[in-house]
Amino acid sequence: MVAELYAEAARLGAMALEIAPAYLPEAQAAADLALFAEDIGAELDEVLAQRRYAITGDRRALSVHPRTATRRG
Repeated sequence: MVAELYAEAARLGAMALEIAPAYLPEAQAAADLALFAEDIGAELDEVLAQRRYAITGDRRALSVHPRTATRRG
């Protein structure tokens, strides 16, 4: 199950990188990813963390545990 969560975080991180490539600074990435995060029902901070995970491959980028995009509300 944990491996599946990390795989999902990597998948969403890769999608985030398509929208906001790794060469963009975090502030610009946040602006570019705000609508994407809203569309998938995720917090922007989560999407930015998943983007960092996709860039680095370091699970620590996801804080303690990966959070997958879930619909809220």
